[in-house]
Amino acid sequence: MNTLPSPLDRPASIPVLRRLLAAKVLSLQEVEAMELRVRQDLPWKPWLDRGLLSLGVVLILAGIGYFFAHNWNGLTNADKLGLSAGAVLVSLAGATWAGLDRFSGKLLLLAASALVGVYIAVFGQIYQTGADSYELFTAWAFLIFPWVALGRFMPLWIFWLGLLNLACGFYWTVSPFISDLENWDIFRSETISLTALNGIALLFREGVGRWPLAWLDRGWSTLVLLAATIIPAAMETIGEILYTWDPSSSSRSVFIACGLYAVFVIGLGFYYSRWRYSLPALAIITLGTCTVLTFLAIRVLDFDQPNLNAGTWLVAGLIVLAIFGGGVLFLRTQRLSHQQP
Repeated sequence: MNTLPSPLDRPASIPVLRRLLAAKVLSLQEVEAMELRVRQDLPWKPWLDRGLLSLGVVLILAGIGYFFAHNWNGLTNADKLGLSAGAVLVSLAGATWAGLDRFSGKLLLLAASALVGVYIAVFGQIYQTGADSYELFTAWAFLIFPWVALGRFMPLWIFWLGLLNLACGFYWTVSPFISDLENWDIFRSETISLTALNGIALLFREGVGRWPLAWLDRGWSTLVLLAATIIPAAMETIGEILYTWDPSSSSRSVFIACGLYAVFVIGLGFYYSRWRYSLPALAIITLGTCTVLTFLAIRVLDFDQPNLNAGTWLVAGLIVLAIFGGGVLFLRTQRLSHQQP
């Protein structure tokens, strides 16, 4: 028996309207009229309540961290462990009492997940476990995963993914399997692994985002994951351009990195321009591409030479203007093409 609610019973929202536009169920004029109505009917009071509640939770968490830092020497080990663990239990009890189906309960569950990190840090300082940073973040992510899975709260999932990013980033500096890595090799490993991790998360988000689950229908999460994927990919490509480029010899890694990045952004651009149109997503992709092209132009013009004449600076300025002007033109073209009936 199908117990899923009918899509027609769901309240109107801007992400749903954009999906209907992408599926060509509604015309652009109908979607624009409906979006205007939805935006006019958005209740400002619930948004204000949620914003102030979120700000209050953030300030309380900051106060708890400051409390331990300021009173560390005046507290016994039992006080430190008891207070940090008690803060977790109080937040968890509050989330259970408020209910995980309400925003306040989800926010308290997020606070409890953050306070687990405070407890781990206090425990590590007291007993000097000697654990590396990546092990602490990995343990943190592992301990709160059941809450993340039960919470059905997109900010909590983003928070958990951020912990995995930190664990992955800190791992390569102390990797026991590759002990002879140089700084550049560590940077390359970090950026590639972060691109893969966030790319998998983005792929998962795009795949499950079409399920009839309200908490997954958060368009901003796509932009966060896309930016988290584009940034390390662009940094890796820029690093290859600046570090391994050698005009006097073959620089195969540079061409491979630039080629892979080109294929990567072209694929993302095609997806967000044809299959699931999103102008903000295209703006993130375009900004990353323009930044990479700018560093490529700088490397081609050989700005490492000691004496740069005015002509080189002029050409560089014109190239940068052309690159970002082309990016703006591309975004404008995409916007106009999707405004046509």
